[in-house]
Amino acid sequence: MCPININLPSTVENVPKINLLNSYLPLRNKGNDFSWDTVVGLFLGSALHQEIKEQPLNLFIYKCKEIFNQKLDAPNFWYVLEKMYFENEEFYKLAPECLLFRAQKSNISAVDKRVALMYCTLLNGLNLSDILKTNLNFLEKQIVDVLKESIVPGGLNNKEDPYLPFLSEYFCKDLQFLSSKPKYMLNELQNFLSIYGFLYCSQLALNIREWRVGIPKSKPLYFIMDNEKASSERTDIQRSGWRSFNDAADYLFPMLSMLENLQEEDKLLKKKPLWRMAELLKLEKDSSIFRESIKKFACAFKAQRNLNTDLKQSDDVLEWLDNLMLLARDQFKKGLIDSTRHDINKKYVKEIESKIGGAFIQSRGRAGRVLVLNQDNIILLTNIAIGIKEKLRFHELVLAFEGRGIYFDKQSKLKLIEFYERIGNVDRMSDSGDAIYVRKTV
Repeated sequence: MCPININLPSTVENVPKINLLNSYLPLRNKGNDFSWDTVVGLFLGSALHQEIKEQPLNLFIYKCKEIFNQKLDAPNFWYVLEKMYFENEEFYKLAPECLLFRAQKSNISAVDKRVALMYCTLLNGLNLSDILKTNLNFLEKQIVDVLKESIVPGGLNNKEDPYLPFLSEYFCKDLQFLSSKPKYMLNELQNFLSIYGFLYCSQLALNIREWRVGIPKSKPLYFIMDNEKASSERTDIQRSGWRSFNDAADYLFPMLSMLENLQEEDKLLKKKPLWRMAELLKLEKDSSIFRESIKKFACAFKAQRNLNTDLKQSDDVLEWLDNLMLLARDQFKKGLIDSTRHDINKKYVKEIESKIGGAFIQSRGRAGRVLVLNQDNIILLTNIAIGIKEKLRFHELVLAFEGRGIYFDKQSKLKLIEFYERIGNVDRMSDSGDAIYVRKTV
């Protein structure tokens, strides 16, 4: 069976009149308000391959009360337990499985599901059920045991191959480390997902045009610490910071929606990234079939969208794939007959920046917009980058950040060392970066 399924319409009448996007990007041009509680619960359920049967919280609390009344000599003690574990949402802090309660079907919106699926694509099938073990006291164990009676096999069905394998590898590695420290994971899981959501969208944007190169790699994207002063003279921050991400994000919706046209829904095949499709087309012995299909669709698409794009004439299937991606971008240019497309694409970029990147983008006066990481972000990233080791040399830690898509210029690196020294997790053997070790805080 061929690993790709391309069967494109060949006439102007059959070309889709609107651009649809159902994979690799969870946001649409509007209506993207999602619940972090629900997304975290959905993602964790998929990571554990579990879900919870639909039930209201008060019914679950009643079940717990019944169990404790059977086991306690003083029934009135239940009201103490109820105050301890079910007021101020303390229940959700007992064990990661408790977060599944927030992902019941009646609570889930379409955008919640799409955002959770973005993380499931990064997860790439990893199962945490054998890794995640929480130490509980007797009372906590009773509550979690009642919860487990309502847990059944389940989770979201991921239908996409990872677009960014390098980021997926780090994501799984970091998640496994967090799973070895369940209480820390409970406190940091939303922050962890928030960071990786922005890293995914930004690295996807920076890599999407280089589909001919092959497997994506980490691209420079410069951040500063949120207590740093930004300066317009810091060239890395200006050239390869927010501005480069913002410019690259313009290509996401056009190219991903065109990628959507290339792949029919198939229950047996996962959707593939553009770079992987290019690799498969190069390996295909009879690529002329795909070339003709893409060529006819490109010509029909150009006519249907009233575009004046010059198409390269070639017998190479990848040249026609390149033509298709050029058309995908050109349809959103300013000054076309249908000017709404340009506005729609700008709305996609705005939604990505506000809903996914909002916590990482700040305006800094004359320096303009910059990408920032707060101290909580830095501590979490430091802990997961060091992982199972006790400490790393500072330059090794910087490389670990860069592997995940986080880059710092020289000035930020000095501020980072100052921060580590201030919180007391540095062993300084000399003033050289090679002789500075950074320890975990967990």
